[in-house]
Amino acid sequence: MASSSTSRKRVKCMATKQRDPDIDGWISDCAAQEHFNESFRNRKIINHKHVEISFFRNHGFTFPELISHQHLDTFVQLTSDIYPDLVRVFYANLACQDDLLISRVKGVDIYLTTDVWTDIVGFRISGIPAHRGFPAANRLDVYQGCLRDPKAKRDYSIFRAGGMKKDERVLAFLTAWILVPRNGNHAQLTTEDVFLLHAFKSNVLVDWSEVISDTMQKAIKLPNYPLPYAVFVCKILELYKVDFSGEASYTPNHTSLIGANVLHHMGMSFKGNAWRFKDEPDSDPEDTADASSPATRTRYE
Repeated sequence: MASSSTSRKRVKCMATKQRDPDIDGWISDCAAQEHFNESFRNRKIINHKHVEISFFRNHGFTFPELISHQHLDTFVQLTSDIYPDLVRVFYANLACQDDLLISRVKGVDIYLTTDVWTDIVGFRISGIPAHRGFPAANRLDVYQGCLRDPKAKRDYSIFRAGGMKKDERVLAFLTAWILVPRNGNHAQLTTEDVFLLHAFKSNVLVDWSEVISDTMQKAIKLPNYPLPYAVFVCKILELYKVDFSGEASYTPNHTSLIGANVLHHMGMSFKGNAWRFKDEPDSDPEDTADASSPATRTRYE
């Protein structure tokens, strides 16, 4: 198996591959080319993140069941080569007509129909647009229900993720990096995040096509918003048989995987047969002693 250093070198080589700067092959309309050059040619793309649900399921986390209930298993584990120029072209031409997202890339018309959502990521086009709010849900109550110590003194005008329970903490991270990705502070919840957490914990089925569509449209309306869902967009282009030949591409490396390294950054450690916060008292000293045994270590450790 190739070493990690070799993989990183290969990724760097792929990422720096250049194509002819003439954009006629991407966009044929002159006005659209001007729009692309002014607003999208240098737009940042959000770093891709994905998870391996089996890792968390096998290590005592309960949130994978909530992910499965929402039919998100495929989406959160999605990864593939990324074609950054074509992702930018997709967003430059993205528009909404009759509640349907459409775009055009290299002469191919793209329509985000129900079949696109179901064929690529297995979404069920049903449920509610939970990120827009719950009439009966109080944001503060939802947030406090996610905290390890709901009575601790804190500034409740800012929903910080640091004091959350371990499953809610990881769910919030997945929301900020994968479901509603942004380039801001991933350790602080937005109002959208809080409402989506409420949907997860209440088993309220969410229409994730609406969530992702709204985030895509936000990216094209806000000039400084980095472009989300790069792998998903490339899967859409692949479904529509857009020609990738000659295009610069790169493969997400090990840093795109949300796993043990992220849990350590959250202040958790693997003790015995479960992940716990480092400041939690050991409930079973024997489990703690077993944590150093090679038999209990995972390939992530």
